[in-house]
Amino acid sequence: MTTLQIQTEVPFNVLLDSLPQLGLDELDLLANQVIRLRAQRKTAHIPDAEAPLLSKISEGVIPLDLRRRCAELTSKQRAGLLREEEEAELSNIVDEIEIRNAQRVGYLVDLAELRQITLDKLMSVLEIAPFTYE
Repeated sequence: MTTLQIQTEVPFNVLLDSLPQLGLDELDLLANQVIRLRAQRKTAHIPDAEAPLLSKISEGVIPLDLRRRCAELTSKQRAGLLREEEEAELSNIVDEIEIRNAQRVGYLVDLAELRQITLDKLMSVLEIAPFTYE
């Protein structure tokens, strides 16, 4: 393990300047620790009432493969090339997406009310774009 020479009180730039003394494994360890510490601090600032809502909002994200399949089938439908079994599949996918989106919007509304901001403002802050079927 590399030993670093540092002062008792280390200015930030001195700390940064000392990083090249670390080996690759030590840099990886440091990076992981920094990421973990950052995540802990960010979640420490989330009020208790918001944490479960944020979790549910994250869980409500439509999986990429489902969105891609929906777009593929929608495109075929518009071109008049959708087979009967694909039409049933598309209907099921749309139903699932609508249910997930409705639940997610409900959680977003609850969170917006907690923060006393509009839904549009909350979605902007969280960088959430409305879902489209295309």
